[in-house]
Amino acid sequence: MIRIYLFTYAGDADEALVCVRCAAAALPEAVITVVDDSAAPLPERVRSVLMLTGARYCQTGWTRNGNLRGPECVRGIISTLDGEAEDEDVIVKIDSDTLLLSGGWVRDMQRNGLALHASGYQVPSHPSERSAYGSCYAISGRAARLAAEELMKADIPTLAPEDLTICRTIQGLFPPERIRLDEPWTPFNREGKWTAWNWFSIAVTPKKYAGFWMVTFGNPRPTNIPKSERARAMDALFRYRFHKEEDDHFVDVNNMIVLGKEG
Repeated sequence: MIRIYLFTYAGDADEALVCVRCAAAALPEAVITVVDDSAAPLPERVRSVLMLTGARYCQTGWTRNGNLRGPECVRGIISTLDGEAEDEDVIVKIDSDTLLLSGGWVRDMQRNGLALHASGYQVPSHPSERSAYGSCYAISGRAARLAAEELMKADIPTLAPEDLTICRTIQGLFPPERIRLDEPWTPFNREGKWTAWNWFSIAVTPKKYAGFWMVTFGNPRPTNIPKSERARAMDALFRYRFHKEEDDHFVDVNNMIVLGKEG
């Protein structure tokens, strides 16, 4: 089984709706669970729409420290990911400001035996090490169980980020051949399938991003672009990717942006 968990709160309500719709289109067979923050829950109108999409909904009371940080948050998230999973399941964790545009790489995990698949980067202070971006990553059910066991007894720093803590724990529990961290799109790696929306380009269009596996919209924006534009841009890409009409115009990828995320 494929399980998708979206961790969100009131401030990302509109983004969460698009995120769920897109994930359901990319992986219609998946069970999608929206994990809301009881300290700042989604408005009732959004919860009602989420129910119509078929997504499950729950609230958690553990402290999220603004951006999914800290021991309580890390343990809360890994416990949620591990909660209903069988060892053979694939579990996708996704942020509300991120779109899953392709389900192929997730389905492949059930065949290739990976414990972790995400986009990754070289650690500046340790060039031989690589870490995962947390906007969207997939882990096996067995990886979730072992990581949960490890993290329940680990000494987790006060503001440890959820994504790095969980992914690095899994990297330490499995051999390198069970870990896949793909290079994101850059001008020097145009084959990359993971990227971020380029808020600084006046030429950015949904068509330029439709072929990616994952696009995050949580990276920095110019000061004149309000946060409300995230949901609008996400919806435009979702609709183009899954409901577009034929368009034969030339696609220029020069305006893409290196994968990143604002704190």
